[in-house]
Formats: sequence, structure tokens, C-alpha cells
Amino acid sequence: MTDGSADSARRSDTTQSASSRAIEPVPEAVPVLALPRPTARWADSVRVVGAALGALCRSMLCRLLGRSVHPRWPFKLEIVVAATRGSWSIMPRIGMVRWRNVGEAMSPLRTDGLTPRLVNLDPGADGPLYAAWLEPPDAGASVLLYFHGGGFVFGSLRTHGEMIGALARAARAKTLALEYRLAPEHPAPAAVTDAVKAYRYLLGQGIEPQAIALAGDSAGGTLVLSTLLAIRDAGLPLPGAGVAISPWVDLGCSGESFEGNARFDFVGKEHCLLAARHYLAGRDAASPEVSPLFANLSGLPPLLVQAGSLETLVDQIRAFATRAKEAGNELTFSEYPDMVHVWHLLRAMTPEGGRAIDEAGTFIRAHTAGALARVAP
Repeated sequence: MTDGSADSARRSDTTQSASSRAIEPVPEAVPVLALPRPTARWADSVRVVGAALGALCRSMLCRLLGRSVHPRWPFKLEIVVAATRGSWSIMPRIGMVRWRNVGEAMSPLRTDGLTPRLVNLDPGADGPLYAAWLEPPDAGASVLLYFHGGGFVFGSLRTHGEMIGALARAARAKTLALEYRLAPEHPAPAAVTDAVKAYRYLLGQGIEPQAIALAGDSAGGTLVLSTLLAIRDAGLPLPGAGVAISPWVDLGCSGESFEGNARFDFVGKEHCLLAARHYLAGRDAASPEVSPLFANLSGLPPLLVQAGSLETLVDQIRAFATRAKEAGNELTFSEYPDMVHVWHLLRAMTPEGGRAIDEAGTFIRAHTAGALARVAP
């Protein structure tokens, strides 16, 4: 062995030893019967549903009169985006917490036909930290840790379960969907703390890090990136891959696409600034700890970043992809023409939703189960 290779081996041994020390024993998860469900004010529910229905009817009328919002959108996509815009218009008027309660109260727990196994990952004094295991019948060696979106203020397995289940199937991965704590009750860095705790839980269960992928949408995509940075900085072994779907990478809401795509997307700058105020709780939006766009992006695992060309966040997502590539990372950036924010949720209305989920699933398999196969003796 040459002196150089010996030094390399010693550095590798030191890194592995440090990573091993960083993996600490974790308590066993405790099964739970149901996820907590908030109650909503009757008047709030009427306002949100009424706004959605009114916007849907106006959209249908405009479409019939030949005044489509976008000429290449299918009819179902256009009216559902309009209805979503209508419901979101009530958010600033009643506040994000009351709006969140309406969504949670009205959303059934559906996970693309997979039966969720609900657990509490932190049964100690700091808990609870709820999560749900989803296991497709053809699940292989890959394990997916998923973070739902919702501006760090709303969202759950109820609101995102169908999409998470579809991705679990596409990735053929046993999937842990995390119910991280939400603002304003739990501002930054609570979400990242919970995400790292969930990752440590998986490592503590003896799961190989290269078998794990982190994925999330919107604020959950932000959480993927912030968690990867926190894992790197803590000296933990990195997962095999990360998938960030429409990530909100600058909580200061930079990018001309906020104005340019405002007529298409249901996510507006007003909503993002409101969510940022709740999550930041006085922190600087330009801090690398909350806005990955401004972080040191070196040393990350392979990344897939997906964005829609008509979403309001697309400019900042493009900027992040450029910076991450310049930092030397292996990054695949997929921009889907004519799509809005997290169009994966609308896969029943547009085939592009299913295509994006399939792309993410293939990427996860290639960098987790595929990676394990390549290093197997």
C-alpha cells in the first residue's frame, strides 16, 4: 500500500468511526391507533368550501366561453387549480391555523391503497413524534423518509397521503411519512430537529444509510435539503439520495416568477410570506439554516429536484439547482412544462403528475436499492 492510499484508508476509517459514534441507540417506536385530528369552525369550513366552489364554477364558465387560463391545460386540471386558488384565497382572511384546521377536518386518510401503520417515534418526554409506515407489496431494500408540504404550518398524511402512497409504490420502498411539528406552535428549527430525529431512528434500526432516500414536497422539499445539510454537519452518514419536489428554498420569497406565474399557480407570494412569518418567528429568512438557497451546498448525496415551469417558486428553484451543481453535487433538475406547484397531487387531472412520481420512484430505486446491489459482496 502506498503512503497516499494508506492516508486515504486512515481518513476513511476515521470518517466511518465518527459516523458510527454519531449513530446513537434510539427508543422503539410505539404503535398508535390514530393521528390527532383538529376540529374546525363550521363558519370557516363554509367559507373555504364556498370559495372553492365559486372559483370552480367561474372557471368552468370561462372555459365554456373559450377563455381558458392556459390553452394546454386539460379541463379537469384547470377547474381543480381554480378551486384550489379559491380555497387558498380564504387563508389570509381567517389565518393559517384556522385554515389548516378546515383542511385536516375535511381530509380523509387515504394512502393509494396502502394500509398505514401509525407509530410514535418519540414516546419519551420530548414526544410525541408521529409517523406512518407504508409498505408496498413489492417493496425491496429501499427505505423512503417522506416530509409532506404545507409551508411548515399545515399538511399531514391526510392531505398528502395519496401522493406519498403513490411514490412509495413507484419507488418500491418501505416508506416512513413523518408528521413533524408545525408552526406557529413549533417554529424553526423544530421541523429540522424532528426530521433528523426520524433519520437517526432509521439508522438506529440498523438500516444502511445508502438504502435510505429523503423526499418531500414544497416545504417538505425544503426540509429534505435542510435535513441533508444538518445530517452532513452532524457527521452522520449521508443517505443514498434526496428528492425535492417544488422546494421552497428561499423563505424570503425571491424570484420574478412570483409575479410572472401568479395567474397560473395557486401558491401566491402572500401565502408564502404569511407561512414564513409563522415558521421563522423573527429569524432572518436569508439564514442558511432555514433557506437552503444560501447554504454551503457541498458534499450532498445525489439529488433530484423537480419544478413546474408555471409555479411561482420556479425561479428560486432554478437558482438552487445551479448553485448545487456548482458546489460539485450530482443533481438532476427536471422542469415540467405548464405545471404548477406540486402537480404530483393532481395526478388524477394530468398525466404529468404520474410521470413525475414515476421519475422520482426510479431515481430513488437507482440510488438506494441499486447502490446496495453495487456494493454487495
